[in-house]
Amino acid sequence: MQKLMDVGDVFESKEYGTIIVGINPLHTSFNEIGDKIFVRTPEDQELELKVVSFQVSNSSINKKMVGICLGKSIRPTDIPLGSLVYTFS
Repeated sequence: MQKLMDVGDVFESKEYGTIIVGINPLHTSFNEIGDKIFVRTPEDQELELKVVSFQVSNSSINKKMVGICLGKSIRPTDIPLGSLVYTFS
């Protein structure tokens, strides 16, 4: 597994479901929609979740902002800030 980011924000879109956001200074690509990610909460709960969609953009301080939509399969309250996100690649 490879660490992708720390969760810096979690919110819910009525249309798209739960979205997690974080910063990764080196991120250049992501796997595919439908791939799985692994989330470890600060309480050591482990979640394996399916990626519904994602967006990677550059911030003004030259870091990559990563937004991952997890759909309606999980609530925002199930993913605390500071959780760690890993890819299986």
